[in-house]
Amino acid sequence: MSKWQVDDPGFATTLAKGLAVLRAFRTGKRRMSNAEIAAEIGVTRPTAARLTYTLVKLGYLKSEKSKYRLAWRVASLASPLLLNMHLLHVARPSMERLAQDVGGTVSIGVIDNLGFLYIETARANENIWHTPDLGTIGPLVSATIGQALCSLLDDDELADIEQRMMRRSPESWEQFGERFRLGVRSCRERGYSVLKGDWIPETHSVGVPLFRDRDGECFAINCRVPIFRLRGNQIEEEVAPRLKSLASSIRAQYLGSEAANTAR
Repeated sequence: MSKWQVDDPGFATTLAKGLAVLRAFRTGKRRMSNAEIAAEIGVTRPTAARLTYTLVKLGYLKSEKSKYRLAWRVASLASPLLLNMHLLHVARPSMERLAQDVGGTVSIGVIDNLGFLYIETARANENIWHTPDLGTIGPLVSATIGQALCSLLDDDELADIEQRMMRRSPESWEQFGERFRLGVRSCRERGYSVLKGDWIPETHSVGVPLFRDRDGECFAINCRVPIFRLRGNQIEEEVAPRLKSLASSIRAQYLGSEAANTAR
């Protein structure tokens, strides 16, 4: 936990640690012991044991031979939010077509503190390496979807998030900060940004802003393609325009459904 969290008398540290346990499970960490969880989230083993015991009793973890894994009840935390996202249901067929056509992945994401969170992904096939999926997170500063998401913020919000990124990870800002700013500007002026192997080697990516909803949440879409599947400037000349067109279609469907819901 950050120092400000520890020093904040209103901050519930036990709750934060329990949520950290749930976040610790991911690809490659599907089953963990108390000792592994303790090392992962930075607590003592007895503390990890109390947290996992409670989460098992509440139904959010399953215990199997001194190791733990996420239980399906965890999905219930997100389901009310995702079920209300009619956007994802209407967007997925078009996302799948583009992913198949370019041999890559197409993902919709939202801002999660100083990172992005994928809430939907379509892929060309199941064999693409390093495939982003539902719940995948990453840093805003180094990804095209981060640039696209932040382009939807107003200038004061953007300045604030930049300052927080600089303080949280000065090394990352030193490496990616200038490209982040250029990408945000490109999204605002051209409607998309492009990165060529800057964050994930051997891939090119395009990010396009979608919209900001009435709750103030920002949504964006990106497309990542392995370099070996691209020719010349295809990422800018073909993939970027197609992703912009897809984003325009999704935006129109979203605004239409929002208007319909408001009229009811």
